[in-house]
Amino acid sequence: MEIKSMPKETLAELLFFLAENEEFTAVEKSLAEGVSVEEVRAGLRELGEALRREAAQESAGQYNAQKDRSLTKETKTIISYLSPGEEKTLLTAFGLIDKTKTLLG
Repeated sequence: MEIKSMPKETLAELLFFLAENEEFTAVEKSLAEGVSVEEVRAGLRELGEALRREAAQESAGQYNAQKDRSLTKETKTIISYLSPGEEKTLLTAFGLIDKTKTLLG
C-alpha cells in the first residue's frame, strides 16, 4: 500500500502505535544531543492528532451516497456492502466524488 492511498485515519493510528510501542534506540544513539525519545514520541502523537482532525473535517464534508436522492434504493443497498475503500473507488469511477479528495495530501 502506498502512503498516498492509505486512509488518514489508518496513518494516524499507525503514528499512535509507533509513539507508544517503538523503542527508538536509533534516536538515543544518533540524536542523543538534539532530540530525546520523548520528544520523538510527542511529535508522532501530535502528527497523529493533526491527521485525525484533518480526516474528521474531510469526512464531515464528504459525499454520502446514502443521502443522494438521485441514487436508487438498490444502488444504495449495493454500496452499503462495499468497504470504504471500495466505495470511494466506485464513486470516483462514476464521477460522484472528486478523485483528488481521496488521496492523502
